[in-house]
Amino acid sequence: MKALLIYALIIVSFSSFSQNNIVLIKDFGRNRGMLKMYSYTPANLDSSKVFPLVVVLHGCTQTARTAVNATDWNKLADSLNFMVIYPEQRQINNVSKCFNFFIGFKAKKGKGEVASIKQMIDYTIEHNNIDTSRIFITGMSAGGGMSNAMLNAYPKLFNAGALLEAPSTMVADFSTDNIQPRVLIVQGEKDKVVRKINGEKLVKQWCEKYKTNIKDFKLTENIDGNSLLTTKTYYKNNKPVIIYLFAKTVGHKLLINPGSDIKHGGRNGIHTKNIGFFSTYFIADFWGLVPKKIQH
Repeated sequence: MKALLIYALIIVSFSSFSQNNIVLIKDFGRNRGMLKMYSYTPANLDSSKVFPLVVVLHGCTQTARTAVNATDWNKLADSLNFMVIYPEQRQINNVSKCFNFFIGFKAKKGKGEVASIKQMIDYTIEHNNIDTSRIFITGMSAGGGMSNAMLNAYPKLFNAGALLEAPSTMVADFSTDNIQPRVLIVQGEKDKVVRKINGEKLVKQWCEKYKTNIKDFKLTENIDGNSLLTTKTYYKNNKPVIIYLFAKTVGHKLLINPGSDIKHGGRNGIHTKNIGFFSTYFIADFWGLVPKKIQH
């Protein structure tokens, strides 16, 4: 019995290590924004078929590895067969390691940090069997701001995005093309770093992009049985294109629900809050990465 317990602990430890084993890619192409690139490829990834790509951007004072631990995107990548890349800011670019989404010449199509992230995606497509119709991007705080910049700069590149506690600063290349990515916006009611008006402004921006009425939405309370969570869902051609997820009593935190199965995840820390809701899984489900057979 003792031997079995030790074996189980070894397996769990190895699994945790492998999920956190991101790789630094030094030569991914022209790096206009002087960013770092890390990637994660599941050991069991089925590369005989095309697979999705998820881009995850960290927040201020964070790193790629911080994002790995907090979000558990690698855990879902192992289970759902996709690849993840983690751009990382350098302190020489921003003393707080924030992505410079608010600086036009660094947040514009083909320029600065936006160009670097696009190059990372291009490199990954070139060297892997990526399904280019299923490329997604998400980020928290400044990472959310930069994700918004990427979605605006390259609307046809991304299938969907998720902006978590993201600033609403108007980004360069505000696009109103006919083809737009779907977007999930997550906002905490008690966020004192990125106040809730930012979430409301982002909803307004994306309603303008989709040419939808901001007052025309479906309100749903108690998301996944959680009394803290409410969504407003906006539709285009009867399909959900914008979801605004509002979290009561929550500050500037990533929402998690630690656990071992696929519907649980995230790690307790200064950037996260356990409210019994695994936001990463919710995002993946909205994006269509979760097969229907395991959704419920």
